[in-house]
Amino acid sequence: MKRFFVLFLLLTFAMSTNAVHAQNGDRLPPIKYTEYKLKNGLRVIMHQDKSTPIVGVNVWYHVGSKNETAGRTGFAHLFEHLMFQGSKNYDSDYLKVVDELGASTLNGST
Repeated sequence: MKRFFVLFLLLTFAMSTNAVHAQNGDRLPPIKYTEYKLKNGLRVIMHQDKSTPIVGVNVWYHVGSKNETAGRTGFAHLFEHLMFQGSKNYDSDYLKVVDELGASTLNGST
């Protein structure tokens, strides 16, 4: 039992020193990026890292639960799901072209 207690104390101490170190120092270097606005108002923030042949794309809409009123919640989440179902103008395979280009993950969040 004494060994277990000593081991527990050592592990607790080791983990707490890492947490303190992470809180106090070693900040990550700033990420260089380019920001511009398209004619349609879309704000684009671009960062290039040519170390690997990977592309990441995020689309953010400034709407969601923060814009909903009491008694009328969940619409942003509903619309997120509906967005991937297709529409009158785009069938549900509209993301197929993205998949064929090699996209490995498509995900939405609210």
